[in-house]
Amino acid sequence: MIGVCLAVAMGAAGPAVSVDRVTARTVARVITPADIADLTDLADAEISPDGRHLLYVTRPGIGQRDSHSAIWIVPTDGSAPARPLTVSASLDDAPQWSPDGRTIAFLSNRPQPGVREEADRNLRPATFGPDQPIAGEPTRQLWTISLSGGEAQPLTAIGRDIRSFRWSPDGHSIALLAPDPLTAQVRADRAAKRDWVEADVPREFNRVWILDLASRGLRRIAVPDRDASDLSWSPDGKQLALRVAATAGLNDFFYRSDLVLVDAASGTVERTVFKGVYGTASWSPDGRRIVFIAPDQGNIGIRGFVADVATGATREVGATFDGTLKRLDWSRVNGTILARTIVHDRTIVSRIDVATGRFSPLIDFDGHIRDYSVADDGTIAFVGSQVDRPADAWISRRGKLRRLTDINPQMRNWRLAKVEKVRWSSSRDGKPIYGLLFTPPDAKPDVPIKTVVQPHGGPQGVWTASWQGSWTDWAQILAARGYAVLLPNPRGSEGQGSAFSRGVKDGWGIADYQDIVDGIDMLIARKVTDPARIGIGGWSYGGFMSAYAITHDTRFKTAIVGAGVTDLFNLSLGTDTPDWFAGYYGLSPASIAKMDAVSPLRAIDRAQGPVLVLHGQEDRRVPLTQGLAFYQGLRLQGKEARMVSYPREPHWIREREHQLDVQRRVLDWFDEHL
Repeated sequence: MIGVCLAVAMGAAGPAVSVDRVTARTVARVITPADIADLTDLADAEISPDGRHLLYVTRPGIGQRDSHSAIWIVPTDGSAPARPLTVSASLDDAPQWSPDGRTIAFLSNRPQPGVREEADRNLRPATFGPDQPIAGEPTRQLWTISLSGGEAQPLTAIGRDIRSFRWSPDGHSIALLAPDPLTAQVRADRAAKRDWVEADVPREFNRVWILDLASRGLRRIAVPDRDASDLSWSPDGKQLALRVAATAGLNDFFYRSDLVLVDAASGTVERTVFKGVYGTASWSPDGRRIVFIAPDQGNIGIRGFVADVATGATREVGATFDGTLKRLDWSRVNGTILARTIVHDRTIVSRIDVATGRFSPLIDFDGHIRDYSVADDGTIAFVGSQVDRPADAWISRRGKLRRLTDINPQMRNWRLAKVEKVRWSSSRDGKPIYGLLFTPPDAKPDVPIKTVVQPHGGPQGVWTASWQGSWTDWAQILAARGYAVLLPNPRGSEGQGSAFSRGVKDGWGIADYQDIVDGIDMLIARKVTDPARIGIGGWSYGGFMSAYAITHDTRFKTAIVGAGVTDLFNLSLGTDTPDWFAGYYGLSPASIAKMDAVSPLRAIDRAQGPVLVLHGQEDRRVPLTQGLAFYQGLRLQGKEARMVSYPREPHWIREREHQLDVQRRVLDWFDEHL
């Protein structure tokens, strides 16, 4: 567990700072890249309606491309160890309890069983008629299994991947999200390689399909010319709230999705509740209101809303909240909403009084809560990680926390970092800036050591007091090898409200960069950091900040630029999420000039230290040319640089061997140059 001591402040010798000291175990073995790659991840904490059992999913590796996954079940009172509910070599995930708690539905790409006997015809899985899966291409289908165990049974065999599903409130049907069946012409075109793609032309819409569990019949609900990406049932089962967009593209999914209400029987769209939402809605128990989140101004920040179902009238909740809303759900009480929020460097689950808008903390967990579910008695299950452990399954019952799993027991022998929550004041305007400091377990006070700064992605990302050990989270593995590692949350980050997140609009690399170097000055003043041995490295926006630092500041001796933005104007036109970037700059001549002023590629002649560029070859968020141009520009200038690109990889590196290579190169590069 994490222990937090009282804050302390520095004297006049350095920047104002407070520190929460977080305990860590002193252990023997130094962590290796293979150790990190071999960690097991946990997700999908689903508590049973009666609160007695918890389902969760385990996967090999953190952020690795899934090879297989399994569903486990554990009693919430801790009376017995967890046991596997499904056992296969396939991907079993997304478990959901039936409303009566007797059956679990889940998605799996396991092979379908053989043809059933005539007597079992009524139990055959639902299909799209003659459409069948393409040979050699397993699809994600819906399966069920009893709480008491036994063999899992398929509910569908539709030949298309099911994206998600939701039980109806009465348990008699399930709503699925899946594309339309493939036509014979589409199959022929694919086989003949007639697979060109015209930009912005809608294709492969996901539809809503209502599966009647008694007859195994499928009924299609299609919002005209819209892709459906999320859904929720009204408590009486008569309506569906859908998140829909004009295309199935990522940009429309994130930034141009609308919330609509649909009659579940006829499929008629009754109302567009809100234009531009994140996720779907959560219904009040009486079905009269829904709550949801939506992008703030310019898609920077997140806002919460309550809407009246009958009239469509909306009002904002949490407008003055000094943090970031990440999820809103109606509780079992009509007047109370549950909110998962980021505040500074931690996740807090709170109650919101609907009438007053007042927040009150509900789960006091010093770490990061990734997702949660709620039982009928109010017990909350969640996936939580802390600085000394990756994700485990937890429950909160009547204010008391219990950890139900120990997914990675091998970590007990690892040499883990000491972790501090740090705060300093901006030299620009005095704003408080928060972050985390990882140091070696045997670090001595007042003995400055080599230091790496790792900016997060985003800009609207955030470092939380959670496990920082993966292919892209380097703090633990670097600290184990003698480094201090600063994880800063400068302006632009989540955790201090939308205005703070918008603090980098029209100015990446200016105020946010100053916030970061103010943190370095704080560490130098505390005699944590050796000013002659400072490096910087990060991924995505963290890669941009690293490229900016090495081209604008001589204090950094080396940089690692992972999938980094180096030419802002080219990125604005080449990314797969242009609305994200447009929120920061737009495309006026004045905006282009501002982009050029901070683009690391435009200042490449001023780079002062060696640079390692890492990039996925299939990256569409930050295209490979961003990293390639920076690398080739450095080399043409006679600078020391190296570049490694990873085949088949998108913006995030997913293959295990590639993840291992990233970690090894990070360690070797900083060891060589610091």
